[in-house]
Amino acid sequence: MPDLILQSLPYARDSRHFLQALAGQPFTVFLDSGLATQAEARYDIISALPSVHTMVPPADLATGSFAQARKMLDEHKQSGFSYEALSHLPFCGGLIGCFSYGAATNNRASVSSESTPDAHHLSELPVAVLGMYEWAVVVDHHRAETMLFILPQCPESIRAAVIDLIGNIEMLSDTFLHDSETFVLNKPFRPLMSKSEYSTAFNKLQQYILDGDCYQSNLAMPFAAPYQGATEQAYLLLRERSRSPFSAYINAGEFSVLSLSPERFISVNNGRVYTQPIKGTRKRVDDAEQDAVNISDLLGSEKDRAENLMIVDLLRNDLGRVCITGSVKTESLFQLHSFSHVHHLISSISAVLPSGCSPLVLLEQCFPGGSITGAPKIRAMQIIAELESVPRAVYCGSVFYHDFLDRMDSSICIRTLLAHLGQLYCWGGSGVVADSDLEQEFQECLDKVSVLMQLPLQR
Repeated sequence: MPDLILQSLPYARDSRHFLQALAGQPFTVFLDSGLATQAEARYDIISALPSVHTMVPPADLATGSFAQARKMLDEHKQSGFSYEALSHLPFCGGLIGCFSYGAATNNRASVSSESTPDAHHLSELPVAVLGMYEWAVVVDHHRAETMLFILPQCPESIRAAVIDLIGNIEMLSDTFLHDSETFVLNKPFRPLMSKSEYSTAFNKLQQYILDGDCYQSNLAMPFAAPYQGATEQAYLLLRERSRSPFSAYINAGEFSVLSLSPERFISVNNGRVYTQPIKGTRKRVDDAEQDAVNISDLLGSEKDRAENLMIVDLLRNDLGRVCITGSVKTESLFQLHSFSHVHHLISSISAVLPSGCSPLVLLEQCFPGGSITGAPKIRAMQIIAELESVPRAVYCGSVFYHDFLDRMDSSICIRTLLAHLGQLYCWGGSGVVADSDLEQEFQECLDKVSVLMQLPLQR
């Protein structure tokens, strides 16, 4: 068996040149810290050419996409190799992929014969995309280091291709080149739910809340636009503006995921579990005085704090079903985090995973995230499936990695676009409670997707 390759590469603050070099390769993945502008943003992980990949179709949901992920890990972990040699990196080889919103439970929107073509196309997409990556480039922005590793078990054909690809990368400057000719929208984004349809769904949801079916539920609006060109170029354009710490680009062949997510879902490192739900949003504005007013309004909002606390309680309950009894702790509540276009309230919860328990078991038990479903979760998801006529697909699902040292990190796919069959889809959602205002919630949906729609339009 060949030796482990562990090689230092030149460091650059912007890792976009790796994505540009690998974009044409099968199943390219780019787990992106968003140019390292947030405290949580430390690492970029870039790879392609997985040794094995699988696309779990909706028909296989009963067999368990999470179970398939665990099986892939077990089959490819090499017992004769010490992965500790790579323990200083966040990822030492393993699974990278994404689970759609409907991957864990049958909570997908109903699609009838009268449904739109968009709804039918999205309903047929895989519920999970899983790749076994036995090499990666890892960029550590705190230490200003870039490392390439190739595991001994990596197939020789992939090993040779990686060495050739990485060896020929020309380091680009940090100056972003705006090349709008390689990706354009053929038409502007159009809503797939009218204002009237949103109003009807909102009123039904509030009635459910008043009737005691749930305390809150997330209601999302879908949008779509036809496009042409390279989706990685669209991603690079958007990340330059958004700079979110849990961003990701995945080329899954028949579709691409372009995620500018600010939200961590669940991370596990040496058995320590960490989750950071987001609830509470205000738009950022250029006027400093008005922006300060928006921040003050968010921090003082009893409604937003109550919503955030409900999701904290929901996640504590989810974690408590798997984690060691008494280990679940709320580390912080309602902390202000400011991103490129919005301010958020974020809380942090920690726990300890029992020895021998797979982080993927925990991810499945907590899936999908409570911040984008509601409370109580199961009833909220049933209501979402009834009121949203277009499937969420990867929106509100999760991009994740799980390596051979049982370390995992995952995001919630908000601020996320999906490219499929020449259409680019995005969604904006908000948490609705009993005293929510229709106009404010509608506007919040628009505010959340506004940056995602700022792509070059065909002239």
